[in-house]
Amino acid sequence: MVSIIALTTDFGTKDGYAAQMKGVILGICPQARLIDVTHDIQPYSLIEGALVLKGVSPYFPDGTIHVAVVDPGVGGARRGMALKADNRYYVGPDNGLFSLIFQLAQEWEAREITNPAYLLPQPHATFHGRDVFAPTAAHLCAGKPFESVGPPIHDPVRLNLPVPLETLDGIQGEIIYIDRFGNLTSNIPAGILARTVRSIETGNVRIPGISRFFGEVSDGEPVALINSLGFLEIAVNKRDASRELAVSTGEPVRVVW
Repeated sequence: MVSIIALTTDFGTKDGYAAQMKGVILGICPQARLIDVTHDIQPYSLIEGALVLKGVSPYFPDGTIHVAVVDPGVGGARRGMALKADNRYYVGPDNGLFSLIFQLAQEWEAREITNPAYLLPQPHATFHGRDVFAPTAAHLCAGKPFESVGPPIHDPVRLNLPVPLETLDGIQGEIIYIDRFGNLTSNIPAGILARTVRSIETGNVRIPGISRFFGEVSDGEPVALINSLGFLEIAVNKRDASRELAVSTGEPVRVVW
């Protein structure tokens, strides 16, 4: 198995939580190559975490283990999960965080993390990232069998993601993610933009058509394009679109044919 373990959390870097996870992993699997994807997921934002995982996972080698922790229900009834999807592994809470990985996978197998041999002794109720998910990933990295993690999960939790509505004159969607540049990702995938787009509307802005890249408009001008995640995005060239356009997540987006 590839020894890469990639970490995606909403922990930030101020408090050392991510470093504790790394210490646990290296104590069990010293040969692990640790990659920080990000620790700046918006706190508790499962949609943001799911989008980041969707964006990064295809570019890691087969066998990579992704540990993802955005876990507002830590200590409650939600299950801990290890997932094998195609040729990569994912470890984290079964709370919808891996919803887009399930959508992309040709085949998958999920297991509930119950084997005490894969955990730290007496896992703390509020830090499963350190005591449950990090050691599970480390044991898998060290060659322990995936099948021994715990019993199969046949009904993983899926996020109730907003679905764009196709109408006679266009598509109704909404903003689901704002990146660090302030660019606005909608829930409208490129695959349903099969006709010529006359305009894209959100907030008080109307953008004529879809561009290929930001620089096709002047500095400070709004632009619509297909982003690297494969969704319709609204931006303002070299500006923060969320501020310039006063648009936040949940704001409606309308595509007009």
